[in-house]
Amino acid sequence: MKYMILAAATAATTFASAAFAQPMPPQPDTPAYKACMAEEGELRPQRQALGRRFHEHEAALERTSAELSAHEAASAQVNRTDSAAVAAYNARQDELNARAASLNAAGTSLEKELHAFNARVAAGNIRCGNILAPYKVRKKEK
Repeated sequence: MKYMILAAATAATTFASAAFAQPMPPQPDTPAYKACMAEEGELRPQRQALGRRFHEHEAALERTSAELSAHEAASAQVNRTDSAAVAAYNARQDELNARAASLNAAGTSLEKELHAFNARVAAGNIRCGNILAPYKVRKKEK
């Protein structure tokens, strides 16, 4: 029984010393806190702009997909013996394919931007996520 109490006391002491070994979070009156708040202020409009661009891109993809589907459905009405009608159909198909390729390239670029933004947010969360600030201070900063 004495051994269990001693082991529990040793474990509690070890846990307490480990808790004290962690650095204190930035406090509301420190430059680190102010830097975190400034970064949060910079990220907010970037987040909104990326969200807006993402939704615009999704809408453009849906429009192009609908146009491609309608164009493919119209292929049955194309007179295959009329070379002008076939050329017009093929030109429209090429235009839609080029638009789809452009949207795919833009989507890849946007995805890279989103990953970079998310990495920046994650780094900020690690650095600033444990800030303890009174509500009044947080409200004043926003």
